[in-house]
Amino acid sequence: GTHMAHGWCLLIAIDGQTGQVIDRQWCHQENTAACTALFSRIPGPDVLITDGLRGVQKACHACWPGTRIQRCLVHVQRNTKTDPTLKPRLQAGKELKRPSDQLTRVHTIEEAVRWGEALNAWHERWKTPIDERTMAKDDPANPKASHQSWWWTHQELRRCYRRLEHLFQDRQLFAFLEPELTAGGPVERTTNRLEGGVNPPIKRTLLQHHGLPESHMRRACEWHCYMKTDNPDPASLIRDEHHQPQPAPKRETRQEQDEPEHYGTAINWNEFHTPVRYPNTTL
Repeated sequence: GTHMAHGWCLLIAIDGQTGQVIDRQWCHQENTAACTALFSRIPGPDVLITDGLRGVQKACHACWPGTRIQRCLVHVQRNTKTDPTLKPRLQAGKELKRPSDQLTRVHTIEEAVRWGEALNAWHERWKTPIDERTMAKDDPANPKASHQSWWWTHQELRRCYRRLEHLFQDRQLFAFLEPELTAGGPVERTTNRLEGGVNPPIKRTLLQHHGLPESHMRRACEWHCYMKTDNPDPASLIRDEHHQPQPAPKRETRQEQDEPEHYGTAINWNEFHTPVRYPNTTL
């Protein structure tokens, strides 16, 4: 989705192989209702590549029950780096960062299996620390103690691992490698075709023309989407009245406006200045 001024968001669906825009949907939030309205107009694909928004996945299950989901590996890496930070302080975080960095380097089924084994080995090594809890009575100064009786001591690290574990078990990390899905052609594993091909020109337009009225902003975004569709034909949008435009209204002449015909004849400069002779000593 591309966010713009006035609280609008533009959801865009593209073909993962060609990068062409299939359909779009204006909304105020990237929620299930907006995604359902978009998906309901599109035949169900074999695979949906998504960045992981819950609304997208719920709409996919409702509209396309037989469609597999492939999570964008770049977004998974980004989320993994956000939780324990780019430079983890704990040794467990440093070791978990390795399989996250290896996600985009998996190209075969065998490598995917080894990746899952490495993640399981990490859990076996660090399952005790990530299951550790902190009781509110032991840390009353923590803001969480005001509304929780306990919390996971290493919550960010645990959330990072659980995300990778669930995605792997749900077969959403390496769906792009499964033979039954690749039989019709290669399957994308990221949303780069959307993030790098369709969204940037729309965002640049909104930035460079931020003074446009809301309706014009939306038309400009829709025009970019149209030019990214299959075989766009801008000439087909020209109507008959565009070939025979209405004549511009006649402008009044200066005579009709009771104004002087030529510049400089309306005001006499001498009327505002007293003529004075130059002294004889002036050269």
